[in-house]
Amino acid sequence: MPGRNSAYDLLIIGGGPGGYVAAIKASQLGIKTALVEKNKIGGACLHQGCIPTKALLYSADMYRKLLKVSEYGIVIDKLAFNYPQFHRRKEAIIRRLFQGIQFLLKKNGVDVFEGKGQLTSPNNVIVKKEGIDVAEITAKNVILATGSKPAIPQTIPYDGKFVLTSDDALKCEEVPKSIIIAGGGSLGVEFAHLYNILGARVTIIELSPDILPAEDKEVRETLKKTFAKRGIEIVTNASLEKVEINSGVNVSIRRNADTIPPPIHPNDTCFKADQLLLALGRTPNLSDLGIEAFSLPYKGKYLQTNGVMETEQKGLFAIGDIAGPPLLAHKASAEGLRAVSAISGKETAPINYANIPRVTYCYPEVASMGLTQVEAENNGYKVKTGRFPFIANSKAIIQGEYEDGFVKIITDEKNGQLLGMHAIGPNVGEMMWGSSLAASLKGSAADVSHAIFPHPTLSEAIWEASLATFGKSLHI
Repeated sequence: MPGRNSAYDLLIIGGGPGGYVAAIKASQLGIKTALVEKNKIGGACLHQGCIPTKALLYSADMYRKLLKVSEYGIVIDKLAFNYPQFHRRKEAIIRRLFQGIQFLLKKNGVDVFEGKGQLTSPNNVIVKKEGIDVAEITAKNVILATGSKPAIPQTIPYDGKFVLTSDDALKCEEVPKSIIIAGGGSLGVEFAHLYNILGARVTIIELSPDILPAEDKEVRETLKKTFAKRGIEIVTNASLEKVEINSGVNVSIRRNADTIPPPIHPNDTCFKADQLLLALGRTPNLSDLGIEAFSLPYKGKYLQTNGVMETEQKGLFAIGDIAGPPLLAHKASAEGLRAVSAISGKETAPINYANIPRVTYCYPEVASMGLTQVEAENNGYKVKTGRFPFIANSKAIIQGEYEDGFVKIITDEKNGQLLGMHAIGPNVGEMMWGSSLAASLKGSAADVSHAIFPHPTLSEAIWEASLATFGKSLHI
């Protein structure tokens, strides 16, 4: 650890994808930078979120593909999976990436303090480790990047064994025979996919009328239909009423009386399972930071910032999950870079939050960018849409991964401007950066249709969907 009393141009509290990326960039710009992290560099994304979840999902997806491997002319006897080995591989991936981030911080001359950072003034931070002050740092600027933690309602008897958060689930090396997942957002859907593939009986309980409520209606309906085929039970317009732990969990739910269409079994309000996974969103980590003394304004439960991520207190910035949704690692990194640019005095373009891509890593994969059709219409646009199914895409057919997937493009009828792109199907997350770039450059469906896409690739579905906005698709 660097010296006990140190002075810097920039101090960052929190070493997740927002904090450590900002630290590296600041150092590259010649800003003397320090980073304080209470746990491990990489934050929740690397150690309890994005990376470990996707590592487990990738192993499960390999198993899913092998289950139908005979279709491809390959013979495997006695196919089985070893879930503890899923975790060994996950841990190896985390270690490798963790070591890589440590190396990058050292390479770029960022001083790292281990401990919890607490502001005593806008330019002074005490670092505590196990309750003991280990360093005092002064800095001209401070970036708060402390992330978030799983939300746990006080009325639910959380024990980490029968009632779990995603943090707990990522440590469990046994697949439950049955599990109830409270929350049908990206996290809940990803774990539903994981456990269903590995043989568990899965029930999703979602407060909204549908799972993945932020996604386009056609995408939501397609995923819901696919999950139903696989035996995943989905209960929407429902909330947790009571949870009891009894060598498993007994869950009572409350249904919305105005549900349309009405539930098939309206009186079924009690469910039993081995475990309950809480996927009810996340809460920003804002306690014990010392910010109460500054009377900072909030947007709901998130810190309010301006266009360069600065709070009302000059020189104090907030990025990532504590600054508001979407709670995404790449959004946090972008905000960190934006704040550093402002601190360095460099002009940068503001973040266009509408164009931030998002991906849900289930099967079929779901990805999107921009406005949904309903959002675009509610914003006053007269829209034209183009849709192309993967069942007509040669690469998807080769891979045997088409099912009911498609790419959907939403444009402004007036000028063809790209307003949104939504997809469900194989590896669709890899397509979203291009649509985000096109939308950021004010590109149109015509611009996309004039690009030349390699053949055979899944990305050709984007080209065909752009042509479909003019009613001119070539392969359907």
